[in-house]
Amino acid sequence: MILAAGTAVPAHATSTKSKINWHACEDARAVVECATIKVPLDWSHPNGQTIKIGLARRKATKPSARIGSILMDPGGPGVSGVDEVKRKPNLFTSAVSERFDVISFDPRGVNTSTPVRCATELIFQADEAKRRASRSAADFAALRRANQKLSRNCRKLTGPLYDHLDNLHVIRDIDAIRTALGEDKITQVGYSYGTLMIQQYAEKFPQHVRALAADGNVDRSLRSVWDFLDGQTAAMEKAFVQWADWCDKTSDCALYGMDAKNVYGVLRERAKSGKLVDPATGMKVDFGMLTGRAQAVSAPEYWKDLATLFKSLHDGTDSSSSSPSPTSQQPDLPETMTYPRQGMWCQDWTFEIKNYTELKSTIARLSKRYPNVEWNPNATDGALDCVGWQGKTTNPQRPLRVKDGLPLVMIGNLNDPASVYAWSKNSAKQSGASLVTYEGFGHTIYPSTVAFGPSTCINDVIDAFLIDLKTPKEGTSCPAIEVPGEGTKPTPRPASTS
Repeated sequence: MILAAGTAVPAHATSTKSKINWHACEDARAVVECATIKVPLDWSHPNGQTIKIGLARRKATKPSARIGSILMDPGGPGVSGVDEVKRKPNLFTSAVSERFDVISFDPRGVNTSTPVRCATELIFQADEAKRRASRSAADFAALRRANQKLSRNCRKLTGPLYDHLDNLHVIRDIDAIRTALGEDKITQVGYSYGTLMIQQYAEKFPQHVRALAADGNVDRSLRSVWDFLDGQTAAMEKAFVQWADWCDKTSDCALYGMDAKNVYGVLRERAKSGKLVDPATGMKVDFGMLTGRAQAVSAPEYWKDLATLFKSLHDGTDSSSSSPSPTSQQPDLPETMTYPRQGMWCQDWTFEIKNYTELKSTIARLSKRYPNVEWNPNATDGALDCVGWQGKTTNPQRPLRVKDGLPLVMIGNLNDPASVYAWSKNSAKQSGASLVTYEGFGHTIYPSTVAFGPSTCINDVIDAFLIDLKTPKEGTSCPAIEVPGEGTKPTPRPASTS
């Protein structure tokens, strides 16, 4: 479903007086302003207990040309949008920053919003249990106990907010932000998990949408944890094969002439058997650690470094200029930390591996289908966070139901290892969104960071949509800018359509 190109909204066309008391942030440059608003803890009881939602703003740099506010929906789940605004003056392109007040927020449970508090020790215990869960039935049982203990502790320390973290509450908070800003219709851009906010806001509040852009989409139609794991592992396997083929053909690759796939296979089996040692530290590298390092296959500018690392592990020689000490002490950590991830994720998804037998059979199935990487560590938390979790899934996944003709654009990277391309493609099909394809790598692309761009092609297409409401044509695609082992290059051609 493609909308006709629109025209720019005149300055102040959708804005009335803001009801937010903005003030200088205590820990940011004066150009950034902060604020909080109050929202119901439970939106089904709007007159009940309230919580606070933290906000940050950079005003439009050309006030005379201001269109309104643009809200950035952060990923994670659990990323601080307030910190993003404080730390990143180029959160959007200069063209967008001129025309919009750039605003983001901390979702409920996060940072400057009323936080979810959990015991630090229990967070680390659960993380370690997830790493070990596939080793034995006893280790899987330990994961179940760790997650149970963690969720009970978070609920005890946090109170009733802990059971009201789902995305349905978050999008109601977003609409409260819109109202407080004095915007009848609002422009939003969401990244990664923040695309869930975009998608469900489009369903719930179509009358308040000016323009929505979702970059690196999660797919609400995924039926099972297998679909989730399969999609992410397929993406990593695809990137791995491209890296290995590049290594085998490129003399600058440290593994040139050694068969990169075979070298990684040797490392993988050593890691599984407990025999892989990092010569830089003298510490063992298990399968989880190895696959974590292998994620660099999704970033071509690191392909040379990755090959050098794997050769060092394979040969047992230290290729680093300075080796970190394996006995370095961890800094002192507070007794409790803000940790909303588990509660958010498990209230939004019915993803749970039921027992050790299912985990082993799932791993075996993935290993057979994707024989090089076998597993994508991006998926570990999503697959194992909810094992033994104490709570209810109040916003379970289902296909999107979005009003026809809504100004909605989705962006998908062909080689995104986290929000895989198929998810953006499926989400666009379900919602009627216009899909813009980036043919390169990385997790999300608009607006490009220094490390990955910029892709002027992507930026131009999305800027035209956000500023002038010009919806991209069907099949719009932008070329990759990454150069394996070197970094990035200027966009060689403009957007194309198929």
